[in-house]
Amino acid sequence: MSWLTLPTSALARLRRAGQPLAMGLYLGEERLHLVQFEAVGSALHLRAAASLAYPSPRGEWLGRPRRWRGWLRSALAEHRFAGRRVVTCLPANEMRLFPVHCALAPGQSADAAITQALRERLQGELASSVVDYLPIRNDDDATDHCDALVAVAPRAAVMAHLQLLEAAGLDPVALEVGPSALARLVALVNVADVREPHPHVLVVNFGRQSSHVSVVWGRRLVLDREIDFAEAALVQRVASVLELGPDMARRLLATKGLGGGAEAPPARADGEMAQTLAEVLRPEMALLLAEINKTLVYTASRSRGRGIDQIYLLGSVAQYEGVDRLLQQQLKVPVQVLDPLRPFPGALGAAARAPLAVLAGMAVAAGLALREAPRHA
Repeated sequence: MSWLTLPTSALARLRRAGQPLAMGLYLGEERLHLVQFEAVGSALHLRAAASLAYPSPRGEWLGRPRRWRGWLRSALAEHRFAGRRVVTCLPANEMRLFPVHCALAPGQSADAAITQALRERLQGELASSVVDYLPIRNDDDATDHCDALVAVAPRAAVMAHLQLLEAAGLDPVALEVGPSALARLVALVNVADVREPHPHVLVVNFGRQSSHVSVVWGRRLVLDREIDFAEAALVQRVASVLELGPDMARRLLATKGLGGGAEAPPARADGEMAQTLAEVLRPEMALLLAEINKTLVYTASRSRGRGIDQIYLLGSVAQYEGVDRLLQQQLKVPVQVLDPLRPFPGALGAAARAPLAVLAGMAVAAGLALREAPRHA
């Protein structure tokens, strides 16, 4: 799903070995995330990756074009990014993503039915919006209805985003939807993690104020929705029950986790604290499990009873030690924290990759950077 593709003569040169692909760039609320790959033979290598904190609040910093441009140029040079070409996406709060179900009249194409449904739903909003949709192929082979995943954003927000990048001296070649970029990354990671030829995968993207679940079938994103679960609620719960400040509660979750270490039995004090935290957060985790189970049921209903083959976690809560094992015990589905850089060899060593692997924004940036990757890489 891509709102905008801007052709450029550089595209013809991307298939040569050793040529850098366009950078994946994601402007998060607190940090700028960047990833770039290069083709080496038939493989993709990680050329550069960085997650950079804004020097001041995002709105203030991005509103100062000269300083923004100078800061970004220095960062790109320091981290060995090449060229000016970028694939990007709008921040989640500037777009909407929703499913559409359409009945097909005799002789009516799916595209025509979806277009008609969008005109009826968006009405006057349509003229001032940029709209794209991804048809969803159902496993029931129905001919009387069709489904699509629709992305809508204000035209003014799209143009402002592109102008911001151009003001920094960058050349935007495509504007995508963040969950679609995640689906591209997940499809590649699945090659190593799942033995199915076209696996059904659920991705839970934890945020500080909200979270999302996405479902990917093979290479295709078929569902993305916001759920009522966020890191802030977990921190507030721990702070209230244990009578701690929010910062201390967040540090406790980050250092003790929800189940102890994975490689060896935890020290007694750490193990007891991890169990205490898991017990304190039981109501919140039950809400998360309910949302995941709801998605599992929906997926099975749309795919002739076939279930989810793999669950990936990313974002803030995914950093808590033991959360993957805690969920797997309840769901009986393989659960794994998604490391977006793991499949790719490259110049960055383990020490440089480790702090980047747990950031949800890096997964989106990696998916964006994979847009130009050859399918066989």
